[in-house]
Amino acid sequence: MAMDFERYKKMNDDKEGSREMADATVDHTYHNDACGDGYRIFLKLGADGRITDASYTTNGCGFGLAALAVITKLVKGKTLDEAAKIGPSEIEADFEFPERRRNYPVTATEVMQQALELAR
Repeated sequence: MAMDFERYKKMNDDKEGSREMADATVDHTYHNDACGDGYRIFLKLGADGRITDASYTTNGCGFGLAALAVITKLVKGKTLDEAAKIGPSEIEADFEFPERRRNYPVTATEVMQQALELAR
């Protein structure tokens, strides 16, 4: 599988999944000192403990946006334990990143893990 540049462009043009969530259960901010990217993850939990909504904001590059778009989509409808099992390989299964950009799914996973911990 090769990177889908058309999908990448659409994800970035549409800012797919990117929005602040006023009624979030969790609002987690992360700053990557290495590259300067900032991520903010929003999670909303239902009464049954499932993630009913997830979104993000970022000042990072398009690859960061793509990784966050995928992981916030993947966690919706899952319990905290189910969401915690999502790793970089699940992000890559949904959207393949170029070799030199494979750090973005790793970082998105780390940030999501931190947000999930705050929800517990």
